[in-house]
This record gives sequence, C-alpha cells and structure tokens, in this order.
Amino acid sequence: MRKVNYLSKALLCLCVMLIGGFAFAAKKADKKASKNPMPEWINSPYSVYPSASYITYVGSAPDRNASEVYALQGLAAIFGQSIKSESNASSRMVQAKENGIVANANVQAFSQDVKRVVDVDSLIGVETKHYWQDESNGTWYAIAVLDKAKAIDIYSTMIKKNAGAIPTILKNAAADKNSFEAFAAYDFAEDVAIENEGHLKKISVINPDAVNDLKSYCPSSKDFHAKKMEIAKNIPICVQTYNDDNGRYKEAFSQVISAAGFKGTYDGRSRYLLVAKFEFERSDTTDKKTARCRYNCESYILDTQNSHELAPCSIKGRESHVDYNEAKVKAEKALVTKIKTDFADSFSAFLKNLVVE
Repeated sequence: MRKVNYLSKALLCLCVMLIGGFAFAAKKADKKASKNPMPEWINSPYSVYPSASYITYVGSAPDRNASEVYALQGLAAIFGQSIKSESNASSRMVQAKENGIVANANVQAFSQDVKRVVDVDSLIGVETKHYWQDESNGTWYAIAVLDKAKAIDIYSTMIKKNAGAIPTILKNAAADKNSFEAFAAYDFAEDVAIENEGHLKKISVINPDAVNDLKSYCPSSKDFHAKKMEIAKNIPICVQTYNDDNGRYKEAFSQVISAAGFKGTYDGRSRYLLVAKFEFERSDTTDKKTARCRYNCESYILDTQNSHELAPCSIKGRESHVDYNEAKVKAEKALVTKIKTDFADSFSAFLKNLVVE
C-alpha cells in the first residue's frame, strides 16, 4: 500500500513538471512571437498603403529573394504582364534606348534575377518596401508597392520623349521612299508607337483619368505598319540563283520575299538583287554502305546603288541514303525547306535590326 502511494506521488510530480514545462515553453513562444509579430502590411496592405495612392502586392516564399520576385510578379500581373516575354527587343531598339533616342525605364534598384522574369516597364514607380520572416516556419514575405503619382509622371515623360523621337526617325524615309532604309524607318516608328501604347495601357490601369491628356502623343502603331507594308510593295527584289537547274530554290526565295510583303521581279536592273549560290558534295561512309550529300547555300542581297551586300545568310546541312542520287534528292528537299525557314528568319532579323540614322 505504501509503494502505491509513493508511485502515485511520483507520477503526480512528473505531471506537474511536464505541465510546467509546457506552460514555460508556450510562454517562451508567446514572448518570442510578441517580439516579432506579423506586420499589418501582410494581411491588410491597403491599411498601410491606401489604394487611392498605391498599388500593392505581397509575395511569400521560403527565401527572401524569391518572396520579392513573387511580389513583383504579382504586381506586374495587374498590368497583364507578370512574366517577361520570351521575345527580345531588337538590337536597334536596345541601342536607341542606350543612346537616349527612345525613353528607357530606370529600374536599377532591382536585381538581374528580377529583370529576367519581370517586365521592366511594369517596375516603373515600384519599390519593394518591406520584408518579414515568420520564424515559426521560416517563410519570408515581401511587399511590392507602386506609387501611382510617381509612376504616372515617369510614364508621361517617357511617352512624350518617344513621341518626339518618331519624326526624327522618319525624316530619312522621305529622302529615299522605296528603300530598305525607308521600310526600316517606319518599322522602327511602329516599334516606338507600340512602346507608347504599352505605357498608355499601364497608365489606364493606374489612373484612367490621366489617359486623355496623353492620347495625342500616341499615334497608332497600326498606321505605321500600314505605311511600312505600302513601302515594301514598292520595293522590287530580283532573285538570281546559280546551280539551280529547275529553279526550285529561286522559287523558295521568291516565296519568302513575297511573304514579307516585298515585290518579286525578274528585272535584273532592280536596285536590290538577291544572289544565291548552291553547292552539293558527296561524302560516303568508310564502309561504303551509306552515301551522304552535303549541301551549302550562300546568299546576300546586293544594293546596286552603293554595292553593299546586305542580309548575308548561310544554309548548310547533310542528307544520307544507300544511294547517292536519293541522298541528293533528300538534300534538295531539305534545302528548300530551310530557305523558307532559315532565310526567312535571317531576312526578318535584317529588316528588324537595320539601323536608322
């Protein structure tokens, strides 16, 4: 009986100690939490940054940098551009921004990791204001804040600068209307107009009332596109091919030119001549069981007015078969396909990056 009483007392003491330990731990946790309470901006951002003056987005992630990226992506999504477009700006546009001809967004405060995944223009007037870590689970929080008045002021300045650049870009087009340079001038003006339309769209999200005052600075990109295509129709390009017995390669090049909006012609007196040469070479495997046909196409556009060789393009490849004649047939078909793809891409890149001085 005495042993039972001793055991009961021991168990009672153990329970008291455990309860006390739990209470102490809970008290310690409460004290720790009280030192690092969750900020109001996480659950109620607009109580800290009123919606009349700000746009906000809170991002969370296991690490600090990722929480900032998610916050900025979320805010950019309000403009419909949360993830950066895969398509890159033309080198012509990049250079124009570096030279100050076209307005460039100043977002130096953000890391390259952020700029790689978030549309830069969506970061104008945006700051990552606060970070906070929940020590109970390690989660980081960040809040991205857009100051509406600041952003509208920056966008307005950029729109006006771009609008002023367009007449300068187009002045050279008037000197030589039916040329690649004239085409490129209107193509570039179209790109600048698209930039301004994007800026205006963002302003309409921030403050729709501010749009009307800026519309006069935003000529339609569609108008420049129409003018560009009108110029293309008046630029004849004569295709001249060598080692093209049945004219299949000439036809492929002509199709690319027509698809781009230019005028194909047989007139060798045209200013622009697309010159293309083809070579085929046999190369058998060491065991002689497979015949290979290598093909090579070198092309360029000759501007007969100044003897400049433009838009150089090299297309190479190889096809195999047990019979060389069949290998060559395959090579010829492959070459036609590549002219319609590789040359088309090369020609498009040439036009898009042609410098307008």
